[in-house]
Amino acid sequence: MSDEVKKDETTEAEAKKEAEVKKEEKKEETKKDSFIPLSKQSKLNQKKFHDAKRGTWGNVNPITRTPPSPKAYNRRKTGR
Repeated sequence: MSDEVKKDETTEAEAKKEAEVKKEEKKEETKKDSFIPLSKQSKLNQKKFHDAKRGTWGNVNPITRTPPSPKAYNRRKTGR
């Protein structure tokens, strides 16, 4: 008899786990189906969205560099 009770308990536990998994799947589906505009989302979610859209500069250095003007005074160039 104890074996039958254990089997019933395990099947009940498995059934509960399956029910929880199904509930979680339904929650995920409803989250995916509902569309919330970006302006209505929290600032944190907006930041995550924009961060995901941004790329990297790669090997490019974003600092603007110009050649030195030959008319400008340069202390290193002048010698004593």
